[in-house]
Amino acid sequence: MAATPLTADLHPLLTEYVVKKLQKNRITTVYSFVKVEVNQLEKITNLDAEDIGHIRAHLIQRFAGSCYSDLGSSAKDRIVPFSTGIASLDDLLQGGLLPGQIYELCGESGSGKTQLCITIAAHVALLQRCHVFFIDTKCDFSGTKIMQVLNRSQQGKLSERELGHTMARIKVERIFSPELLVQVVEQLAAGKHLDAKIKLKLLIIDSLPSLWYLFQDAKSYCEPLGLQTKLICSLRKLATTYGVAIVLVNLAVRIVEGGATSEGKRKSCSNGSYPALGRFWESAPGTRLLMDRDETHSESGNCRLVEVWKSSYIRSGEGIIVRITDAGVR
Repeated sequence: MAATPLTADLHPLLTEYVVKKLQKNRITTVYSFVKVEVNQLEKITNLDAEDIGHIRAHLIQRFAGSCYSDLGSSAKDRIVPFSTGIASLDDLLQGGLLPGQIYELCGESGSGKTQLCITIAAHVALLQRCHVFFIDTKCDFSGTKIMQVLNRSQQGKLSERELGHTMARIKVERIFSPELLVQVVEQLAAGKHLDAKIKLKLLIIDSLPSLWYLFQDAKSYCEPLGLQTKLICSLRKLATTYGVAIVLVNLAVRIVEGGATSEGKRKSCSNGSYPALGRFWESAPGTRLLMDRDETHSESGNCRLVEVWKSSYIRSGEGIIVRITDAGVR
């Protein structure tokens, strides 16, 4: 712990700005962050005591396992992964989706990102008996597909009553403007779902580029960047405060030779792609996955490679093969 540098990918609330503020005050390692008094950290970072407590609990659990027994039950609940319902994906994610973690699923158009999100939503609602909030920006969500995934994955053994209860736990909201998206996420981060007595486990946003591309002809970058900043802050607050796992869908854009030199300097994935939404957005998720067609099984046409692009706790480059079927992604 003592030699581990404090970086922005260790926790969603440790943004680049917060880390720089800490470094200016000679707090450069995980050990020094854990040892400093909370009130001093509040003054340096402008974070509240509760957020600092969540960060410290996460760092202690990750880098000093012997201290785990001293954590409260709520902190323990935050770090237990829950299943996506897809065994190979759970293995890749070291047990499933982590509460409090922000994931991003990237891929080219038609690569199967929405199918994967629908499959995860169906399984989480069924297996975890918790609510899933699905934000659909492209009118791609299908209740019929959810029913197919549930029925075929359970081999038709699901009663109509249980099927109805499971589908009722998936709340779908269609949003067609970035301003409204930010507003909805801010309300969730402020605890609106608690007022409705909803035990929220997972938030899925499918997808982000379809909203932000509305600004492609804008003369100023201030408005889209400002909305992105608000969205990132609200997503991180929702994730860390309520232990919600968040899955965002983004496009993977191919780097074209002779294109913009600024994009060429960005760190690309192994297939030469980079995430849409620009350089500012790249640090938003803690874990970014790439979903791409699997060339080794190209004759079947329904196999996809899911690869770790970047992560704060999984080695980059690890991957699995999944299949897109009538029962969802398997």
